[in-house]
Amino acid sequence: MVTRSQDAQRAAADVVAEAVAQGLSALDEGQAKALLASYGITVPEGGLACTEDEAVVIARGLDGPVAIKAVGAHITHKTERGLVALNLSSDEAVRDAARSLLALTEGQDAQLLVERMVKGSREFMIGMKRDPLFGPVVLFGIGGIFAEAHKDVVLGVTPIDDRDIELMLSDIRANALLGEFRGMPVVDRAALVASIRALARIAEDHPAIAEIDVNPLIVEGSTPVAADALVILDPAAERRTAHATATPDLAPFFAPRAVAVVGASDDLAKWGGSLLKNIIDGDFAGPIYPVNGRGGSVQGPPAYASIAELPETPDLALVALGAAHVGGVVEQCGERGIPVALVVAAGFAEAGEAGAEAEAELVETARTSGVTLIGPNCMGMLATHSQLHAVGFLELRPQPGGLSIVSQSGNIGVQLVTRAERRGVGIDKYVSVGNQASTSALDVLDALGDDDKTAAALIYMESVGDGRRFLDVMSRITPKKPVVILPGGMTDYGRQAAASHTGAMAGSVEVFLAAARQTGCLVRTGPDESLDLALCLSALPRPTGRRVAVMTLGGGWGVLAADELGRNDLELARLEPGVLAALDELLPEYWCRNNPVDLVTAVGSDLANSALTVLAESDEVDAIVALGILRSPSTGWISDDAAQAGVPGGPGRGSFNPAEIAFLERVTELMESTGKPIINVPLRPIEAATFPGGGRYDPVMLYSPVAAVRALAAMAWYGEYVAAQANHVPQFELTLPQ
Repeated sequence: MVTRSQDAQRAAADVVAEAVAQGLSALDEGQAKALLASYGITVPEGGLACTEDEAVVIARGLDGPVAIKAVGAHITHKTERGLVALNLSSDEAVRDAARSLLALTEGQDAQLLVERMVKGSREFMIGMKRDPLFGPVVLFGIGGIFAEAHKDVVLGVTPIDDRDIELMLSDIRANALLGEFRGMPVVDRAALVASIRALARIAEDHPAIAEIDVNPLIVEGSTPVAADALVILDPAAERRTAHATATPDLAPFFAPRAVAVVGASDDLAKWGGSLLKNIIDGDFAGPIYPVNGRGGSVQGPPAYASIAELPETPDLALVALGAAHVGGVVEQCGERGIPVALVVAAGFAEAGEAGAEAEAELVETARTSGVTLIGPNCMGMLATHSQLHAVGFLELRPQPGGLSIVSQSGNIGVQLVTRAERRGVGIDKYVSVGNQASTSALDVLDALGDDDKTAAALIYMESVGDGRRFLDVMSRITPKKPVVILPGGMTDYGRQAAASHTGAMAGSVEVFLAAARQTGCLVRTGPDESLDLALCLSALPRPTGRRVAVMTLGGGWGVLAADELGRNDLELARLEPGVLAALDELLPEYWCRNNPVDLVTAVGSDLANSALTVLAESDEVDAIVALGILRSPSTGWISDDAAQAGVPGGPGRGSFNPAEIAFLERVTELMESTGKPIINVPLRPIEAATFPGGGRYDPVMLYSPVAAVRALAAMAWYGEYVAAQANHVPQFELTLPQ
C-alpha cells in the first residue's frame, strides 16, 4: 500500500509540470498512478521496467499473478492495441509478454508497468472533470466494462467534504454493493471517501489536470484499489483565483421611499402607461414622479420633463422608454444620485449582435454612473409589503406573504405570481431580472437571504451564469431559508427553445443538479409543483422526522398516499396503543386500526378535529396528511353555490363553510402547539391553496395525495440538510477554483 507524503506529492507535481511543458495531453499510466498514490489513493504494488529481465525481477517480488502494460508519453489506447498482458504467473510468461510489448512499441520510448493483479469482484469508478461553469466535479459510480450500460453514477461539485461524499456513496442505485454482499466484506468507506476527497485535492493543486478517470476501482477484500488510471492534461490551463462578487445594495429597490416612471404615459396600451397605473392603483405610499418630455400631468400626478427637474431624488427609476434612449436615462440617474434603475425596454442582447453591443454599453454606463441596473427586457417588480406594484402590461395583486419569486423569464414569473394570487398564496416580492445584464437572479436571491419578510424563495432559471457564484450564494442562503428552483433548458428541446430566449442552462445538467442538491436547493420541473413546495416551505413548520400519519375519509386515497410514502423514503408512523385507544372511542368498531387511519366515511361535527388532534399529539408522528376532510360531509360540506356565497371571517376565509373554518383553525392550533406540518387534500377541487389561520403557520391545501406526500418528502429532506449544516464544520475549502 502506498501512503501520501509531501515528498511524493512534490515529485508528482514535477512530473505534471514537465508533461505540461512538453505539451503532452496526458500522463502515462505509471505517472498517473504515482500521482494518485502520492495523495493516498491505493494503487497496485509494482514498478517500471525497461527490459525483460527487469520485468521478471519486479514480478518475482509481487504476490500472485501480474499484469504488464506498455506505457509512454505517446502511447494511448493500450487495450485496443494489444499493449496489455494479464494474469501472468511464471517467469517465462512474464518474459514472453515483456518481449512482445517492447517489440510492439519499439521506437516509442516505452516502459513496462509491472503490477500485481488486483483480485476483487466489485468494480467501481471515481473521477474528476472540470466543468466550464462549476469548476472541478468529482464522480463516483459503478465501474468496469459495463459502466456505460449501468449509468449508475453521482456527481459532487467542489469544494466538497466527507459528508457530501458520504451522500454520494449512498445515492448510487447499487449502494448495496458497499455493504456485505454475497459473502464479501463491507467496503472500507473511509478509504473510499478519502480517495474521492483526494481527487478534489488534486484538482485544486494541479490546475493543468483537466480530467482524472479511475476505472475500475476494484474492491480487494474491503480496500478500494485503483486498477487503472488516466490523467488528462490541459497545457493551456491557467490557475484562476476566485474573486468574491459583491452583491449590489438592493434595499432601495425592495423598499423605495419614492419612485420615478421615466416614459410615463396616459396611454395604458404603452408600458409607461400600464406601469404607472399599476403603481398608482396599488396605493404606493411614497411620492410617484412621472417623467415625460411634455411635462404637464400624467394620469393625475404632475409630470416632469426630465429627471433633473424632479423635486427630490427617488430611490428607484422605472425606465419604460425605447432601447435607444435608455443609456442616456441611466446616465441621468447617476447624475441625480438615483441608486437603482429598472429597465423594461427590449431590443438588447436577446435581439442579436447589435443588441448585445448596446447592452454592453448600457452596463458600462450604469457602472460608471454608480447605478444598479435591473434588466433590461424585464416585466418589472412587486414588493407587496411596500405596496409597490411596479409591473407593466397587466395587473398583479397577490396578497402579502412570505414567498418571494425571482424569474429570468417575464411570462413564467407572471404565471407563478398569477397562480399564487388566484390560490391565495401570499407573496412578499417578485422580481423579473430579464437579461441580467448587470444584476443577476443570484444577486437578487442573495439580497433576499437577509430579508426578514421573505420566508422562502422560488426562482426560475434558464442560465446559471457563474457556477461558483451559484455555489457561494446558495450555500449561504439555504441554511437560513429554503430555495426552490424551477429550471428551464434541462433537455435538448428546452435548451434549443431557451437559446432564443434569455440563454439556455449551459453546461451539464447533471452537474447543475449535483450543485443544487449539495447546496440544499430543492429542484422541481413544473410551475404548480414548484409553487406548492415553496408555499409549504413558507407557510408550514418543517417536519423533524420522516414518520407520517395519514388520515383519510376513504381507503383508496390512503393506499395512494402509502405507496407514495414508500417511493419517497418516508415512513408510515406507528400508532401507539394510546393513540389506538383514543381512536377506538371516536370511530366505528370496524375501523382498520392502522395507519392510514380510514375514517370509514364517518361524519360528525367534531370527528375530524378530534381524530386529527389524537394523531398530531402522538410522539410517533412527525407530519400528517389529511385526505378528503375538506369539501366533504365530514366538515358539513355545502353546495358550490353556497360555498361561493362566502362566510364572514376575514380575507381568504370566504371559500370555506363554518365547519371547515373550525377544522382549519384547529389545524392552525395544532401546528402551533406541536410544530408538525399538516397538509390537507380536499375531497373536491378548491381553488384556495392556503387558509389565513392567524398564527405563525397557515394551513395548506394541495390537490392530490401524491402532491402532498412529495411536498412532505422535500420538506423532510430540507430539514435534514439544515440540521446537518448546523452541526457541520467543513473539512477543507478549495480557494482557487477553475
